[in-house]
Amino acid sequence: MYFNVITPEEHLLRQAAHELAQSPLVAQINAVYAEHQWLWRFFPSERDQTRDFVFRRHDVDQIPRFYVVSKRRPITFSDAWKVQSQDYLPQLAEGQRLSFQLRANPVVTRPGDPVLDEAGKPKLRSSGKHAGEIKRKVVRHDVVMQAKKQLLAEQGFGKDAKWADWKDESNKPLLYELVQKHCAVWLDGVGKRNGFEIALTDEEEPQRKLQVDTYEQNKAGKHNHNICFSTVDFSGELLVTNPELFQQALFDGLGPAKAFGCGLLLVRKI
Repeated sequence: MYFNVITPEEHLLRQAAHELAQSPLVAQINAVYAEHQWLWRFFPSERDQTRDFVFRRHDVDQIPRFYVVSKRRPITFSDAWKVQSQDYLPQLAEGQRLSFQLRANPVVTRPGDPVLDEAGKPKLRSSGKHAGEIKRKVVRHDVVMQAKKQLLAEQGFGKDAKWADWKDESNKPLLYELVQKHCAVWLDGVGKRNGFEIALTDEEEPQRKLQVDTYEQNKAGKHNHNICFSTVDFSGELLVTNPELFQQALFDGLGPAKAFGCGLLLVRKI
């Protein structure tokens, strides 16, 4: 694996900005997704090859910087862009404490409509403990939006109610509180499945070393086929609980929306 940093050459900032902004994809695809397609130029491949890298854009002084973890070493296709690449094989141990940053798309999955066969009849599961049951599509829901829907239902609102319909501010949770609570719970679940947990402070009453920031709604896609997704920035300190699982998380990323710059887990020794 390789850890790569892709930045504009200092003396060619204008050319680099022009190349990124004037990519032919931008005219057809939302800029968020266009960045993902543009990054493929550093990893030339066969047609229809599956993505083998995860990335995050982090601007410094308004200059774009892309962090990329990849299975292949990137090439340099333009003089305007500098590619710094190094082998990436972190030495990990159980109980190791690391600082981290993560931009993620926190979602929960729920069963959706039945999967239909060619005759339009619901398909049945053919194996496993749920054999014989109707096979359903998996639907992803933003964890904050799902929490809002649940709270609205508990207050007696109909299923089509919006958050703004809740007029009584005296018992209405703040958006900040919902983001902090439910995104943190999501990250705990992700951590259990990927070999880490949030570290605690060394105080008499320990606090979790976690910061949850910048909850945003985004749209990406082609023309009228937009995809709506949320992003949240996490940072803090974590403890490695399973080095093998955690290393795979560093390589593969966490959660969905990786094509939109989500999921790359950046870590540093403390």
